[in-house]
Amino acid sequence: MDLDNEQVWLLGESSWWPNSESKPIVSRYGDLQPPESWNHTNPKLGGEGWMRQRLKPVGPQILYSSSWSLFFLISSSAPLIFPHKLPIDDQLLAIILFSFSWILTLIPFVWFSNSNNENFTFFPLDLLYFCLGVIFFILHILIDPRLGWFGFLLFLIAWTRTIRNISNSLSVNSSRWLLPISSSDYSQDILNDRWEISSNKFRNGLIATKSDISGPYSAELTGVSYQNYRFIAFSMVYRNRIIHDPFNTNFVSNIQINNFLSLPPLKIPGEHWPEIFIVETEEE
Repeated sequence: MDLDNEQVWLLGESSWWPNSESKPIVSRYGDLQPPESWNHTNPKLGGEGWMRQRLKPVGPQILYSSSWSLFFLISSSAPLIFPHKLPIDDQLLAIILFSFSWILTLIPFVWFSNSNNENFTFFPLDLLYFCLGVIFFILHILIDPRLGWFGFLLFLIAWTRTIRNISNSLSVNSSRWLLPISSSDYSQDILNDRWEISSNKFRNGLIATKSDISGPYSAELTGVSYQNYRFIAFSMVYRNRIIHDPFNTNFVSNIQINNFLSLPPLKIPGEHWPEIFIVETEEE
């Protein structure tokens, strides 16, 4: 059965999960349900309540480019192996290959990050080992070329730890939770906790954030519009970069996060879900 555009917008495209065989699936492996206090629903039931919206997995887009970065990083050691025997300046070649390596490592992650948080962060870069590598690279030019090997080793450690950070950020499915509302319903009074307010009126985009939850996570409330319908989207954001579904078996929680998630972010039940989003679905 084919999905309408509205249902694809909610459930995601079948091409994101190649094994789905184009079937509309409401529940995927690893999905958990919110607490009953959330008054949640799904595309089978409709009615009132919060509903999961699946976002496009960012892992394949990021990891494909990052997989080539190690080749350029290792290639940047060529001037150390063959000093003064390469067709161009050793330092220039090392800088070019090194730059390509880190561009392929970091730019795809920043580009495809799906949060709305505007705070600057160096994540996923392992800044300590990267800076130490830069110091030894400079020293190998000024003092002794053999110090370049220490710099290369530090850059390799920085790359490994950075890739580990990227992998950790992609370990949980990206989904956010939507509640249909009327634009006039939105005000600070409907928020269930102390949020940092970005807008006193409903708007598309970031409305409120909460950064004092615990560990690597913050939370976002975002205004979303689809056709003539308005929604509030709740997202848990890892390191200000990647949206994680908090109700997933891979989501790493703790007491503070559980307490925060024990109640929905809004006090109101929201509007009924429009019929265009309701579909006959199968479970994976």
